[in-house]
Amino acid sequence: MIRREGDLIEMEETGSMAFPFVARYRIRLRPPDGWEADARSNMGHTHNAYRLFSDAEGTRLEMTFDVRLTGPYRLFAPFAKGFIVRKISREWDDYVRAMQAGR
Repeated sequence: MIRREGDLIEMEETGSMAFPFVARYRIRLRPPDGWEADARSNMGHTHNAYRLFSDAEGTRLEMTFDVRLTGPYRLFAPFAKGFIVRKISREWDDYVRAMQAGR
């Protein structure tokens, strides 16, 4: 985390999604049940919204991503969508398994 002031958090993330990236996030907490994140990276920018809600099976998380690739990365957009969805789905599945295992 770079800084936090009230309901605003700034952070930086590095990783690889077929290409290395460095992203800087501005996260706005929306208590009690959500948050939004805007990010800028070498690949483009994104606005993500997250909302927690109850249903018959427990607590669910709804996520919405608006990703705008820039420069040469735009050429990969038609191919990247499926890849990104699969990668993020696997990561969230890993989180769920870790929570269920109590880690």
